[in-house]
Order: sequence, then C-alpha cells, then structure tokens
Amino acid sequence: MYTDLAVFSGTDTVEETVAAIRLLCLPRGRVRIFVPEGQRDLDRERALMAKTAGAGVHISLDSVDPKSAGERVATEIAPGCETIVVVRPSGASLSLGVLERLLLKHAPVPVWFWNTPGGSDLTIVAAVDPDDYDRRRDGLNMESVDLATDLALRGGGSVVLVNAWQLDDEYDMRQNPFVGTGDDKIETARRALQAARASWLDTLAARCRRRGVAVEADLREGPREAVIPAVVEERNASVLVVGTMKRRGFAAMVRPNTATALADGFSGSLTVVPPGRAETESGGGSVSRIAAGVAFA
Repeated sequence: MYTDLAVFSGTDTVEETVAAIRLLCLPRGRVRIFVPEGQRDLDRERALMAKTAGAGVHISLDSVDPKSAGERVATEIAPGCETIVVVRPSGASLSLGVLERLLLKHAPVPVWFWNTPGGSDLTIVAAVDPDDYDRRRDGLNMESVDLATDLALRGGGSVVLVNAWQLDDEYDMRQNPFVGTGDDKIETARRALQAARASWLDTLAARCRRRGVAVEADLREGPREAVIPAVVEERNASVLVVGTMKRRGFAAMVRPNTATALADGFSGSLTVVPPGRAETESGGGSVSRIAAGVAFA
C-alpha cells in the first residue's frame, strides 16, 4: 500500500511494529524508526531490523524528544507524508494522550491507531455519513471507502460500510405547536430518509465491488456513537475507518467530532481520515507514502 514510513517506537511493540510494516509497507519501501531519547535499546533495534529485513524494506534509526514528538509530527513529518500510523501493544485500548490528541486535531493526513489484528479474517468497517451542509463530506466518504478497500485487498479481507441515520427534525416535528406534524407524516419522512440512505450506501458499496472486494452495507437507525461500536463488535472487525471534519468553535458544539468520541478507549485498529487528502487514482488505489508512529510507552 505504502512506500515511506516513519516509526515512533515504544518499548514493547517489536512484534506489532513488524506486523504493521509487513501489512502496510510495500517492498523496497523506507522505514524511519524514531526512538525516545534516553531509551535506546540496541537489542530491540536489532530485532526490529532483523524481523523486517524479510519484507524487503530499508530501515534507518533516529531519536526524538517525546515531549516534542507531537509537534514534530504535525509540523515536519506529516506534511511530507500521506498517512501516520501509531502502533499500540496488542490488546491495548486506545488512550488519547497528548500525542494522539495532537494528531487527531492537527494532522492533515489520515492517522492509523494500529492494533495488530487477531485471527485470520480481516474485516474492515468503514463508517460513512452524508452531510447536506458540507460538500467536503462526499470526498471524505470516498476516501474512507477507498482506504478500507485498499487494506482489504492487501490483507485479503472484506469491508462493511455502516451508516447511522436519524430523523433529526423528529422532535421539533412532534413538539412545535406551529407545525403540528402527525405520526403518519413523521413515519413517511422516516421511511423516505431511510430509503435515500440505503440507495446512497449501495452506491458506495458498488465502489468497493468494482475493485473485487467483498462488501456489505449495514444501515441502522440511531446515534453514531452507539451504532458504530455496536457494528464493530458484532462483526468482530479488525479495523474501523472513520472520517473527521475537524470542526472548530460553534460548529463543533452543534455537531461534535464523532472520531474523537469513538477513539478514546477503542480496542481495535482505528483509522481517522481528515478532509482534503490528495485524491488517489480514479476508483481508489494505493497511496504512495506513509508516516507510521508507535506510541511511546
């Protein structure tokens, strides 16, 4: 999938780092490993280099001050890459520390919070959501779908597209004395919205199928923060891909960031895709570069 990785290495993530590199990095790729200053472990570094040698990648080592790691990723490394990956110890839930929050807030590229998938089946859930008031969401949804498809092709897995929908005006329709909408009209509006979402989700699913990936569309009524984790658990998904509009100020108050809400405590692999990423080849395709980070222990 990718050819350029920068790895921020923790203390107990050798196997996880190797697994991420083997799945995400193409042969002849370049891996830059950054180790926290004062925590150099030559035996561990030799193990990393030896275990990734078979993947046909070039490895270099460097050190970094953990206190400035987040700022350095945001200002120096991310602008020259197309993805950042933060690798966590297997089975560890995601805890949003300073580095993770900086990346979610500022990184101009997709951020992978990587937890090595268990088992042999690779299932990727991509959460998608239209937005009639912000057309950037259309491109963001396609980016998320294409990224999930790329990973499925690389790992021999399948994709589940999930959309959580709600009739946002239902409360006002019932309570507003000037509207006075009856139950029959509300139900008609709900069914119309559900049908429109189903048609839209099928269109995105067709985008995956055109590239030869097995895909299912999962449309559910309810809030995103409840529906998405439920689908991940029911499907025993290895990876969740979710877009973020990086709202600020009043917009963030009106519609909070779903990605941040999902990230804290998430136990699987989470990929957060921001708007505005350079498009890949038509219909999806591999991305050329990646910056990968391993969370400092």
